[in-house]
Amino acid sequence: MNWRALIYQIPREPQKNRVAVWRRLKSIGSLNVLQSIWILPDNDESRDEFLKLVEQIKEASGKAFTCIITIDDEEQNKALIEGFNKEREIDYIEILEKCKDFEKEIEKETKRQNFTFAELDENEEEVEKLFKWFKKIEKKDYFNCPLKDEAVEALEKCKVLLNDFRNIVYERDEENGFRFK
Repeated sequence: MNWRALIYQIPREPQKNRVAVWRRLKSIGSLNVLQSIWILPDNDESRDEFLKLVEQIKEASGKAFTCIITIDDEEQNKALIEGFNKEREIDYIEILEKCKDFEKEIEKETKRQNFTFAELDENEEEVEKLFKWFKKIEKKDYFNCPLKDEAVEALEKCKVLLNDFRNIVYERDEENGFRFK
């Protein structure tokens, strides 16, 4: 299997440069295989991302290059893929926890009968954030992490709960005669 590698060295100071590179590497879903060696599956997008990082590192007085690595050993490739999936598992577990939090919030507000437009807005924003976050995770899920399907189901459940909550808010609003015409 072919992998795109980024190999770099960057001065310790200022620390903000090192942190910025590390954050970018994490945001694109690259895997740290050795101290300053990161990999992605080889494709045009990973090449472009790593070339941008090479420039960023050089602008910060560092040294960097990107190259293609071919690993012939299937077990080593599987280990790398497992490493990528473990990173995504962490992301998906966190989104699953946030979905559970949302379910509890809807349950709490339903028990309180807090069917207000303000509460609906808040819940809509929360579900929107969850879906945006999921898209970011999905973009860096190069090997279809097994937890992805569970996250999709949890998000769909949140969408259904939100829709049910929305329907009650609108029904209550109409019952109270506050509907603008």
